[in-house]
Amino acid sequence: MWRFTVRRFAWALSALILMIALSGCQSTANGVTSQVTPDNPQMFRVGGDVYTVADFSSRLKLELGAGIDSLLQQGQTREEIQQLVDQQNIRGSIFDRMIQDALLTQYARSRGIGVDPAAVDSAVLAQLAPSGDSAAQRVGQAQNQQILEVLARNTRADMFHARSIAVASESDADTLLADLKGGADFAALAAERAPDGPKGGDMGWVAKGDSPAELDSAGFSLALNTPTKVQSGGLWYVFEVLERQAGETAAEKRPFDNFEQLQNSQGGQQFYQETFIPWYDQFRKDAEASGDLVIAEGFDPNSVPLPFPEQ
Repeated sequence: MWRFTVRRFAWALSALILMIALSGCQSTANGVTSQVTPDNPQMFRVGGDVYTVADFSSRLKLELGAGIDSLLQQGQTREEIQQLVDQQNIRGSIFDRMIQDALLTQYARSRGIGVDPAAVDSAVLAQLAPSGDSAAQRVGQAQNQQILEVLARNTRADMFHARSIAVASESDADTLLADLKGGADFAALAAERAPDGPKGGDMGWVAKGDSPAELDSAGFSLALNTPTKVQSGGLWYVFEVLERQAGETAAEKRPFDNFEQLQNSQGGQQFYQETFIPWYDQFRKDAEASGDLVIAEGFDPNSVPLPFPEQ
Protein backbone atom coordinates (compact mmCIF):
# COMPACT_ATOMS: atom_id res chain seq x y z
CA MET A 1 0.00 0.00 0.00
CA TRP A 2 1.25 3.44 -0.86
CA ARG A 3 1.62 5.53 2.27
CA PHE A 4 0.83 9.14 1.54
CA THR A 5 4.14 10.78 2.38
CA VAL A 6 4.44 13.47 -0.27
CA ARG A 7 6.33 16.32 1.36
CA ARG A 8 4.06 19.08 0.13
CA PHE A 9 1.09 17.49 1.87
CA ALA A 10 2.78 16.01 4.95
CA TRP A 11 1.12 18.48 7.27
CA ALA A 12 -1.03 18.24 10.36
CA LEU A 13 -4.29 19.97 9.54
CA SER A 14 -5.61 21.65 12.64
CA ALA A 15 -8.38 23.93 13.82
CA LEU A 16 -5.63 26.07 15.32
CA ILE A 17 -5.33 27.60 11.86
CA LEU A 18 -8.76 27.38 10.24
CA MET A 19 -11.40 26.59 12.82
CA ILE A 20 -14.34 28.41 11.31
CA ALA A 21 -14.38 30.43 8.08
CA LEU A 22 -15.73 33.89 8.90
CA SER A 23 -16.65 36.75 6.65
CA GLY A 24 -15.10 40.19 6.69
CA CYS A 25 -11.65 41.16 7.90
CA GLN A 26 -11.39 38.45 10.49
CA SER A 27 -9.40 35.28 10.82
CA THR A 28 -9.56 32.25 13.04
CA ALA A 29 -6.71 31.03 15.18
CA ASN A 30 -7.21 28.60 18.05
CA GLY A 31 -10.93 28.89 17.44
CA VAL A 32 -11.01 32.55 18.50
CA THR A 33 -11.74 35.33 16.04
CA SER A 34 -8.71 37.60 15.68
CA GLN A 35 -9.12 41.02 14.14
CA VAL A 36 -6.72 42.53 11.65
CA THR A 37 -4.86 45.24 13.55
CA PRO A 38 -1.62 47.19 13.08
CA ASP A 39 0.02 44.66 15.41
CA ASN A 40 -1.63 41.70 13.66
CA PRO A 41 -1.63 42.54 9.94
CA GLN A 42 -3.26 40.57 7.18
CA MET A 43 -0.96 37.98 5.64
CA PHE A 44 -3.18 36.77 2.80
CA ARG A 45 -6.83 36.49 1.85
CA VAL A 46 -8.70 33.72 0.06
CA GLY A 47 -12.16 34.85 -0.97
CA GLY A 48 -13.68 36.39 2.14
CA ASP A 49 -11.39 34.55 4.55
CA VAL A 50 -8.52 36.57 5.95
CA TYR A 51 -5.38 35.11 7.53
CA THR A 52 -3.11 37.14 9.78
CA VAL A 53 0.42 37.00 11.09
CA ALA A 54 -1.01 35.62 14.34
CA ASP A 55 -2.44 32.70 12.38
CA PHE A 56 0.99 32.05 10.87
CA SER A 57 2.62 32.18 14.30
CA SER A 58 0.11 29.59 15.52
CA ARG A 59 0.86 27.40 12.51
CA LEU A 60 4.60 27.65 13.15
CA LYS A 61 4.08 26.61 16.75
CA LEU A 62 1.87 23.72 15.66
CA GLU A 63 4.32 22.37 13.08
CA LEU A 64 7.68 23.34 14.58
CA GLY A 65 7.18 23.75 18.32
CA ALA A 66 7.74 20.14 19.38
CA GLY A 67 10.66 19.72 16.97
CA ILE A 68 12.39 22.85 18.23
CA ASP A 69 11.95 21.72 21.84
CA SER A 70 13.49 18.35 20.94
CA LEU A 71 16.50 19.94 19.21
CA LEU A 72 17.11 22.22 22.18
CA GLN A 73 17.02 19.23 24.52
CA GLN A 74 19.59 17.52 22.28
CA GLY A 75 21.96 20.44 22.78
CA GLN A 76 21.36 22.45 19.60
CA THR A 77 21.55 26.20 20.08
CA ARG A 78 18.87 28.64 19.02
CA GLU A 79 21.25 30.08 16.47
CA GLU A 80 21.88 26.65 14.94
CA ILE A 81 18.17 25.91 14.74
CA GLN A 82 17.49 29.32 13.22
CA GLN A 83 20.17 28.70 10.58
CA LEU A 84 18.75 25.29 9.71
CA VAL A 85 15.23 26.66 9.34
CA ASP A 86 16.47 29.50 7.14
CA GLN A 87 18.59 27.23 4.93
CA GLN A 88 15.66 24.89 4.28
CA ASN A 89 13.17 27.77 3.86
CA ILE A 90 10.89 25.93 6.26
CA ARG A 91 8.77 28.98 7.09
CA GLY A 92 8.23 29.64 3.40
CA SER A 93 7.07 26.05 2.90
CA ILE A 94 4.65 26.28 5.83
CA PHE A 95 3.30 29.55 4.44
CA ASP A 96 2.68 27.90 1.06
CA ARG A 97 0.90 25.01 2.78
CA MET A 98 -1.36 27.45 4.60
CA ILE A 99 -2.34 28.91 1.25
CA GLN A 100 -2.89 25.40 -0.12
CA ASP A 101 -5.13 24.55 2.81
CA ALA A 102 -7.19 27.69 2.36
CA LEU A 103 -7.55 27.37 -1.41
CA LEU A 104 -8.47 23.68 -1.32
CA THR A 105 -10.93 24.20 1.53
CA GLN A 106 -12.63 26.93 -0.49
CA TYR A 107 -12.64 24.65 -3.55
CA ALA A 108 -14.26 21.87 -1.52
CA ARG A 109 -16.83 24.22 -0.02
CA SER A 110 -17.85 25.60 -3.41
CA ARG A 111 -18.40 22.09 -4.78
CA GLY A 112 -20.02 20.50 -1.76
CA ILE A 113 -17.13 18.15 -1.06
CA GLY A 114 -16.99 16.77 2.47
CA VAL A 115 -18.29 18.42 5.62
CA ASP A 116 -17.66 22.16 5.57
CA PRO A 117 -15.87 23.26 8.77
CA ALA A 118 -17.70 26.59 8.43
CA ALA A 119 -20.96 24.75 9.03
CA VAL A 120 -19.82 23.89 12.55
CA ASP A 121 -21.00 27.04 14.35
CA SER A 122 -20.15 28.23 17.84
CA ALA A 123 -23.28 26.69 19.35
CA VAL A 124 -22.30 23.24 18.09
CA LEU A 125 -18.72 23.73 19.24
CA ALA A 126 -19.89 24.63 22.73
CA GLN A 127 -21.90 21.42 22.95
CA LEU A 128 -19.05 19.15 21.85
CA ALA A 129 -16.72 19.73 24.77
CA PRO A 130 -16.39 22.34 27.53
CA SER A 131 -12.67 22.73 26.84
CA GLY A 132 -13.14 23.01 23.09
CA ASP A 133 -10.47 20.38 22.42
CA SER A 134 -12.86 17.80 20.97
CA ALA A 135 -14.54 20.49 18.91
CA ALA A 136 -11.22 21.60 17.47
CA GLN A 137 -10.32 18.04 16.63
CA ARG A 138 -13.63 17.43 14.88
CA VAL A 139 -13.43 20.62 12.87
CA GLY A 140 -9.82 19.84 12.00
CA GLN A 141 -10.80 16.36 10.88
CA ALA A 142 -13.57 17.78 8.70
CA GLN A 143 -11.14 20.14 7.02
CA ASN A 144 -8.56 17.40 6.64
CA GLN A 145 -11.10 15.15 4.95
CA GLN A 146 -12.17 17.95 2.63
CA ILE A 147 -8.64 18.62 1.47
CA LEU A 148 -7.78 14.97 0.95
CA GLU A 149 -10.93 14.47 -1.12
CA VAL A 150 -10.06 17.50 -3.27
CA LEU A 151 -6.57 16.09 -3.70
CA ALA A 152 -7.91 12.70 -4.80
CA ARG A 153 -10.47 14.12 -7.22
CA ASN A 154 -7.79 16.17 -8.94
CA THR A 155 -5.23 13.37 -9.15
CA ARG A 156 -5.63 11.35 -12.33
CA ALA A 157 -4.37 8.07 -13.75
CA ASP A 158 -4.94 5.72 -16.66
CA MET A 159 -7.76 3.45 -15.48
CA PHE A 160 -10.01 0.69 -16.73
CA HIS A 161 -13.34 -0.57 -15.42
CA ALA A 162 -13.66 -4.33 -15.68
CA ARG A 163 -15.35 -7.39 -14.27
CA SER A 164 -13.87 -10.83 -13.84
CA ILE A 165 -14.48 -14.37 -12.65
CA ALA A 166 -11.51 -16.36 -11.31
CA VAL A 167 -11.49 -20.12 -11.92
CA ALA A 168 -8.97 -22.90 -11.40
CA SER A 169 -8.48 -24.15 -14.96
CA GLU A 170 -8.55 -23.07 -18.58
CA SER A 171 -11.36 -25.54 -19.27
CA ASP A 172 -13.46 -23.86 -16.58
CA ALA A 173 -12.81 -20.51 -18.24
CA ASP A 174 -13.81 -21.93 -21.62
CA THR A 175 -17.05 -23.25 -20.13
CA LEU A 176 -17.90 -19.83 -18.70
CA LEU A 177 -17.14 -18.11 -22.00
CA ALA A 178 -19.47 -20.55 -23.76
CA ASP A 179 -22.17 -19.84 -21.18
CA LEU A 180 -21.80 -16.10 -21.71
CA LYS A 181 -21.91 -16.52 -25.47
CA GLY A 182 -25.12 -18.47 -24.98
CA GLY A 183 -26.72 -15.57 -23.14
CA ALA A 184 -25.86 -16.26 -19.49
CA ASP A 185 -25.68 -13.30 -17.12
CA PHE A 186 -22.12 -12.38 -16.10
CA ALA A 187 -23.07 -11.26 -12.58
CA ALA A 188 -25.05 -14.43 -11.95
CA LEU A 189 -22.15 -16.59 -13.11
CA ALA A 190 -19.76 -14.63 -10.92
CA ALA A 191 -21.97 -15.13 -7.87
CA GLU A 192 -22.18 -18.85 -8.60
CA ARG A 193 -18.58 -19.63 -9.56
CA ALA A 194 -16.68 -17.07 -7.45
CA PRO A 195 -18.84 -16.19 -4.43
CA ASP A 196 -15.84 -14.78 -2.57
CA GLY A 197 -15.00 -12.39 -5.39
CA PRO A 198 -16.34 -8.85 -5.93
CA LYS A 199 -20.10 -8.50 -6.25
CA GLY A 200 -21.12 -9.49 -9.75
CA GLY A 201 -17.45 -9.80 -10.57
CA ASP A 202 -17.25 -6.00 -10.83
CA MET A 203 -13.71 -4.80 -10.12
CA GLY A 204 -14.68 -1.15 -10.31
CA TRP A 205 -12.22 1.36 -11.74
CA VAL A 206 -8.63 0.11 -11.52
CA ALA A 207 -5.61 2.40 -11.87
CA LYS A 208 -2.65 1.35 -13.98
CA GLY A 209 -0.39 -0.94 -11.97
CA ASP A 210 -2.98 -1.87 -9.34
CA SER A 211 -3.81 -5.33 -10.70
CA PRO A 212 -1.61 -8.32 -11.64
CA ALA A 213 0.50 -7.63 -14.71
CA GLU A 214 -1.53 -9.89 -17.02
CA LEU A 215 -4.83 -8.31 -16.00
CA ASP A 216 -3.32 -4.84 -16.15
CA SER A 217 -2.14 -5.45 -19.70
CA ALA A 218 -5.51 -6.88 -20.69
CA GLY A 219 -7.33 -3.97 -19.11
CA PHE A 220 -5.60 -1.51 -21.39
CA SER A 221 -5.55 -3.58 -24.59
CA LEU A 222 -8.67 -5.73 -24.93
CA ALA A 223 -11.68 -4.62 -26.91
CA LEU A 224 -14.48 -3.31 -24.70
CA ASN A 225 -17.42 -5.54 -23.77
CA THR A 226 -15.66 -8.66 -25.04
CA PRO A 227 -15.22 -11.40 -22.38
CA THR A 228 -11.82 -13.07 -22.73
CA LYS A 229 -9.82 -15.64 -20.79
CA VAL A 230 -6.62 -14.43 -19.14
CA GLN A 231 -4.14 -16.48 -17.11
CA SER A 232 -2.47 -14.88 -14.12
CA GLY A 233 -0.83 -16.23 -10.98
CA GLY A 234 -1.91 -19.82 -11.41
CA LEU A 235 -5.56 -18.91 -12.01
CA TRP A 236 -7.64 -18.30 -15.09
CA TYR A 237 -9.91 -15.29 -15.36
CA VAL A 238 -12.90 -14.61 -17.52
CA PHE A 239 -12.17 -10.94 -17.96
CA GLU A 240 -14.29 -8.21 -19.56
CA VAL A 241 -13.30 -4.57 -19.90
CA LEU A 242 -16.36 -2.33 -19.65
CA GLU A 243 -14.82 1.15 -19.86
CA ARG A 244 -11.42 2.74 -20.15
CA GLN A 245 -10.06 6.24 -19.57
CA ALA A 246 -6.42 6.61 -20.54
CA GLY A 247 -4.19 8.85 -22.59
CA GLU A 248 -1.16 11.09 -22.70
CA THR A 249 -2.83 14.17 -21.22
CA ALA A 250 -4.32 14.57 -17.75
CA ALA A 251 -7.70 15.35 -19.28
CA GLU A 252 -7.80 11.90 -20.88
CA LYS A 253 -7.09 10.14 -17.59
CA ARG A 254 -9.65 9.41 -14.88
CA PRO A 255 -9.67 11.13 -11.47
CA PHE A 256 -9.65 9.00 -8.36
CA ASP A 257 -13.04 8.62 -6.71
CA ASN A 258 -11.79 9.32 -3.20
CA PHE A 259 -8.65 9.54 -1.11
CA GLU A 260 -8.83 5.94 0.05
CA GLN A 261 -8.61 4.76 -3.55
CA LEU A 262 -5.64 7.04 -4.18
CA GLN A 263 -3.91 6.01 -0.96
CA ASN A 264 -4.23 2.33 -1.84
CA SER A 265 -2.93 2.77 -5.37
CA GLN A 266 0.56 1.41 -6.01
CA GLY A 267 1.36 4.37 -8.24
CA GLY A 268 -0.44 6.95 -6.13
CA GLN A 269 2.59 9.09 -5.38
CA GLN A 270 3.62 9.19 -9.04
CA PHE A 271 0.07 10.03 -10.16
CA TYR A 272 -0.04 12.81 -7.55
CA GLN A 273 3.22 14.31 -8.74
CA GLU A 274 2.33 14.06 -12.43
CA THR A 275 -1.24 15.35 -12.29
CA PHE A 276 -2.21 16.97 -9.00
CA ILE A 277 0.79 19.25 -8.56
CA PRO A 278 0.44 20.79 -12.05
CA TRP A 279 -3.31 21.17 -11.46
CA TYR A 280 -2.78 22.88 -8.11
CA ASP A 281 -0.04 25.18 -9.42
CA GLN A 282 -2.38 26.37 -12.18
CA PHE A 283 -5.28 26.64 -9.73
CA ARG A 284 -3.23 28.92 -7.49
CA LYS A 285 -2.08 31.06 -10.42
CA ASP A 286 -5.68 31.47 -11.55
CA ALA A 287 -6.75 32.42 -8.01
CA GLU A 288 -4.08 35.11 -7.86
CA ALA A 289 -4.96 36.41 -11.33
CA SER A 290 -8.66 36.66 -10.45
CA GLY A 291 -8.03 38.33 -7.11
CA ASP A 292 -9.47 35.41 -5.17
CA LEU A 293 -6.05 34.95 -3.57
CA VAL A 294 -4.36 38.13 -2.38
CA ILE A 295 -1.01 37.95 -0.60
CA ALA A 296 0.01 41.01 1.40
CA GLU A 297 2.63 42.96 -0.48
CA GLY A 298 6.05 42.61 1.05
CA PHE A 299 5.09 39.90 3.53
CA ASP A 300 8.09 37.72 4.33
CA PRO A 301 7.38 34.45 6.19
CA ASN A 302 10.96 34.49 7.47
CA SER A 303 10.24 37.71 9.35
CA VAL A 304 7.92 35.88 11.76
CA PRO A 305 9.83 34.62 14.84
CA LEU A 306 10.25 30.91 15.39
CA PRO A 307 8.29 29.41 18.30
CA PHE A 308 11.18 29.05 20.73
CA PRO A 309 10.12 28.35 24.33
CA GLU A 310 10.13 31.33 26.63
CA GLN A 311 13.29 31.68 28.65
